[in-house]
Amino acid sequence: MTRRTCLAIGVSTLTPLPNQTLRFAYLDGAVLAARAIGNWALSSGFGADNVKTVDDGSIDGADNPVTRQRVQQAVDELFPPGAEVAEQLILAFCGHGLTDANIGSISWLFSDSLRQKYRVLADSFYTELLLHGIQRITLISDACREIPKSIDLARLDPVRGILVEGAQVENPRFDRLAACQDGQLGYMVSEPMSSAPGKCVFSGVIADALWGIEPSAISNGLITTASLGVCVRARTTERAKEYRLKLNPQCLVDPESALLYNTATPLPGPSGLQPWPPSGDGTSMGPGPDPEPGGPPGSAEESIERLHSDPAFRQRMLGNHFGLKQHDLKLATGQVAIIPDASKDVLQDLVVLRHQGPRSPGKTQKVKALVQRLEADTAADMRQSAAAEIRREMELIGGRGEANLLVYGNPAQLLSHAPIEHLDSTFVFEMYRAHSDPLGMPVLVELADGTFTPVVPYSGLYTVVMPSSLGDLFQAYGVPEAPDSYLSMLDAIGDFAAGRLQPENIDRLAADLRHEKHADPMRGVICAYLYRAVADYDSIRRLAYFYAAQGQPVPFDIALLGAMRVTLEADGTPRLQVPAVKARAPRPKAAKAADYVRRETPAIQAWIGGRCPWLGQGWDYVNDPRPEWAPLVAGLGAHARAIRRSGSTVLSGKVARKLAKAWKLHPLTFTPPARPLLATAVAQAPLDETNLALQRSEK
Repeated sequence: MTRRTCLAIGVSTLTPLPNQTLRFAYLDGAVLAARAIGNWALSSGFGADNVKTVDDGSIDGADNPVTRQRVQQAVDELFPPGAEVAEQLILAFCGHGLTDANIGSISWLFSDSLRQKYRVLADSFYTELLLHGIQRITLISDACREIPKSIDLARLDPVRGILVEGAQVENPRFDRLAACQDGQLGYMVSEPMSSAPGKCVFSGVIADALWGIEPSAISNGLITTASLGVCVRARTTERAKEYRLKLNPQCLVDPESALLYNTATPLPGPSGLQPWPPSGDGTSMGPGPDPEPGGPPGSAEESIERLHSDPAFRQRMLGNHFGLKQHDLKLATGQVAIIPDASKDVLQDLVVLRHQGPRSPGKTQKVKALVQRLEADTAADMRQSAAAEIRREMELIGGRGEANLLVYGNPAQLLSHAPIEHLDSTFVFEMYRAHSDPLGMPVLVELADGTFTPVVPYSGLYTVVMPSSLGDLFQAYGVPEAPDSYLSMLDAIGDFAAGRLQPENIDRLAADLRHEKHADPMRGVICAYLYRAVADYDSIRRLAYFYAAQGQPVPFDIALLGAMRVTLEADGTPRLQVPAVKARAPRPKAAKAADYVRRETPAIQAWIGGRCPWLGQGWDYVNDPRPEWAPLVAGLGAHARAIRRSGSTVLSGKVARKLAKAWKLHPLTFTPPARPLLATAVAQAPLDETNLALQRSEK
């Protein structure tokens, strides 16, 4: 008989730090959602031994926090030694967490996360679970993205959350139903002035669908992973609109559908499934009147204008601390975060709510949620604009000659294992010729602000390094004889920077990975993160094979994300053991994938390109490695908290020199040729519209 399992985790409360008050909202609906999913599994015939619900609902009035120890115990009980292999695991998390606008990363917070200073990486959590041989994981992640201003979740150590011993199944199937993957907030709705518990919008829709309350989830009398995904994607958006909220979840399911429930066998009445609160003025964000043409007082148009021009109004509407720190954006002195026009409806709701009645806990929470929505919208808009400027400037690069390393600004120093030749200085870029190291040793490039970034030169490719006006750094690789491929990569970098790349884009991105014998290293890195988000480890390993087969070092992030064994040579050089991978069937209705993206590949050994993650996001994976690949990240964990998580890796001068010593890199100092003072000032100034226009005119 097929064994199906369910692990549901519900976290309503985060234990505050000592001598501090609770600053995260109380999510009683998260506990009820987790229990509703667990009870559905029990009622659907999973069996009591195959269902575990871990939540922080009180027991006889006593606290019952969700900790790693409790979750580990539940996992051990679900998968005891000698147990039959599970055909499917329903893995549900409802509570607080963090989602990234880029590449779909998810972190979960358990009850003691703040006190113990950790966050659980969702993909590392289910990577561990796959070691139990599970054939398919259906992930349900409803992680509310509310973050108090004084807490930086990026400084919580990312961990796996559980430890498992075993062998990973080949070609596991994976379904991903996740809220907030557009960088927006997750929500729980409740009725003010009522003791009734709230209901989480996303997991509430899922629970309704599983219990057969949502007719659109039923197809030919069956609820399958496919029909559930279609229903949840549409109904979550509709439900959110009823409460004047914006929630666009990500619902990706494996093409081979799995049966969840046959309606021919009726379930008992929903166990503990709370009703939806009324969607009128009592629970909504406040619909308010439609703005009149011309922007009358109190309208969204007038409010947006005043936010830009009236500091007192901006402070009253958005609070003293409105900014983008939690989105890791560095605004120049005096720079104001401009609210995008697309957020007029959100601003309208905020203006109306601010002018309604006396303050109440419910109203205060809604105001905070709307301000965070505006911050998320503003951050995405600013990143998109900055990425567009980066793309335009990188596109203008010409006349490279023999240069294969082009760095924006005026770097004072390179740290390298081998000599590097300084060829030329333009009005904008410094041009170098660096030799590719077959063992993958990086070059540390000092930028104009004194920070460093690692660059791995590849034979036959050139690399362009450029910062954005918001503090992010980007690298692009190109083949001299393939300008179209380079421009395509710039488009991908722009999408990545603006937060528009998601796992559903993977086939389109991977289709342009190779040009003749060369595989674009940065495109491969981005592909690896997208594959990781949907637990497609075989495709990451297939990527590694392509680089190794062409004699290219495998980019560090691909080695890091592919759950592959790493050994050390006698001289300490890391060596990647790439396992064989079976062929993959084409994805129905997906973008046409090249044969090399789906083909069978043999086992191979490879050198690793770089000695640390290429992307800042990769530093989430260096702290808590499994023994098989621990040699890859040795010595990096001590620096992880100091690394910016967006864009390419940027190192402080102090960290860069420590790593250079460990990697045996030596300083190379160059004296750039004299160039006009005006051009020098432009190269070292922040990237803005005026400077870009000046640079283009000088070219």
